[in-house]
Amino acid sequence: MDSIIVSAILSGVGPVCPECLSRGHVPALRLPPEEVYSFGLTDPPAQLDWDIHAARALIAARPRVAHRLDSEWLKIWLAQRTVVTAKHLDHIPADRLDEPAIVVEILASPPSSEPRPFRILIDGTHRAARKLRLGQDYWAYLLTEPEQSSICTYRVGGQVVDVPTFPGSGIGDADAGIYHASTLSPDRA
Repeated sequence: MDSIIVSAILSGVGPVCPECLSRGHVPALRLPPEEVYSFGLTDPPAQLDWDIHAARALIAARPRVAHRLDSEWLKIWLAQRTVVTAKHLDHIPADRLDEPAIVVEILASPPSSEPRPFRILIDGTHRAARKLRLGQDYWAYLLTEPEQSSICTYRVGGQVVDVPTFPGSGIGDADAGIYHASTLSPDRA
């Protein structure tokens, strides 16, 4: 899926890629690195917003193993769940292309159905699309349940409310591949 807006024209700068502009990659106009990923739900109509800067800080504070994303899942995600600006793919800086994405897992279901795990790619969509186009594997960090819920805002009808919860612990440290000092051998530190 492509974005409708393919170029923005800035006075004194000229045409710029809207994706590069929104990420602060236009040297003539630096924007703050704040980024939020929003995911809409239909029943009930709601929105989940994750603070990407905070997600990156959590990962830096608690290092973990990146998980290889299944290419079939990724193809479906990119085609059905997000918008990719194809023209922007070639603008991704080379030093950022191998940066792992960030994934969260929530439980979701239609009304009157059993909740099932549902993974959401909250950061790295364009990098993932480029890696897929190149036929290369792409990797992602998985946030734990407490981590993702600490950086998520849930809105119903425009009002911030508590995220519904289900019994169970969700994604834990082991599932997310978080390193613990007690489990590291000297050659892996």
